[in-house]
Amino acid sequence: MVNAVYDHIFAIIIVGMIFVGAVVALPAMSLINIEAVDQQQLRNIALNVFNALLLDTGEPANWGSFLDFQMNDPRIKRFGLASAEDSALYVLDPDKVQRLVVGNPLNYCDYNKVRELLKLQDYGFRLRIIPPFNVSFLSQSVDNNILNYRARVSYLDGRPIPNAKCNATVVYTKDQKYFYINQSGPVETDAMGICEDNIQLKVQPDYYTIVLRVTVADVATLVVISGQTIKNTIARINIVYDTIILSSWKDPPNYNAEPGESPEDVWIFDIVAFGSDGSMRKLFEDHTRGTGNKFNSGRGPFIRWYQDFPGLHDFEPVVLIFNFWAEPENSTKPGRQQVLISMAYPDILGTSIFNYGGIPESSESSVTIQRSVIISGMTYIAELTLWKESHGI
Repeated sequence: MVNAVYDHIFAIIIVGMIFVGAVVALPAMSLINIEAVDQQQLRNIALNVFNALLLDTGEPANWGSFLDFQMNDPRIKRFGLASAEDSALYVLDPDKVQRLVVGNPLNYCDYNKVRELLKLQDYGFRLRIIPPFNVSFLSQSVDNNILNYRARVSYLDGRPIPNAKCNATVVYTKDQKYFYINQSGPVETDAMGICEDNIQLKVQPDYYTIVLRVTVADVATLVVISGQTIKNTIARINIVYDTIILSSWKDPPNYNAEPGESPEDVWIFDIVAFGSDGSMRKLFEDHTRGTGNKFNSGRGPFIRWYQDFPGLHDFEPVVLIFNFWAEPENSTKPGRQQVLISMAYPDILGTSIFNYGGIPESSESSVTIQRSVIISGMTYIAELTLWKESHGI
């Protein structure tokens, strides 16, 4: 009888412990389940937003190519970055991508306006566009008309990439009238991911720019480096479909004027475009100091020069190099010179990381998704981070 009483007491204690454990554990389990559901819902929303950004052309379909684009352009009824001219999936319009470059002198998309068009008033997002791998120049020099360069190719996590193919194009100038282009390669990277080459030039250059095309497993990227560190106060460069547009900086340098010239006169001598496939196209050449290739840098963010180049959009330019007859601000030589200024199109080239949008309040309350996209014939990684905001903006 006594044993039966102890058995009952022991059973009651065990049941009580189970009950207390269940009372304590169930809310925690419920909280975990709720958080898991919230995270899945956030991921579903992120996928929908990602598809809207990458697969939808927006309305109108050519909104990125408006020459008179406005930050809160009322003509845009729906937002999307997809190309209207290519039926393949995840091909983005470079004109639309350019409208995400904050500070674009031809205006860029307002973040809150984009959130409104995507119906994300209660959410924040950040879009990053990243190159598929990193390319960095280790050194470059010219001696006795021989240009030597060394570059390193690596995965985004820093691991070296061997056997990558590197093709170099050197654009360089000498004195007032010489403008040359030399090509070299391919050379392959070694086990440390380093490629090196010596390129014979026609003259010892005053200015030079190297365009390096690197291919890894049929995926290519372009990087550009100049032989001199030049602060570009000559012109800001944009492409809108087939039109190249130059606008002024707010505070250009005071040039040394020659008789009959304005201190801020600039001439365009050459424009060269490079495509993603390694092709090159000479767009413009005029080494006279005439009116057709002249503009005044002026003051204030105004358009100074523009010209249509039929077929430029279809050529899919990735890099433009301008040969200006101008005086760079930080030059040690007085007077005007042939100055090479390079421009990446869209403005996300090489090892740079392009960011657009807000900043998440906490990484724990956000989701991030990635996929490969094509812009101007080149492969990039698009990354979207989405989060629910604790308060409205």
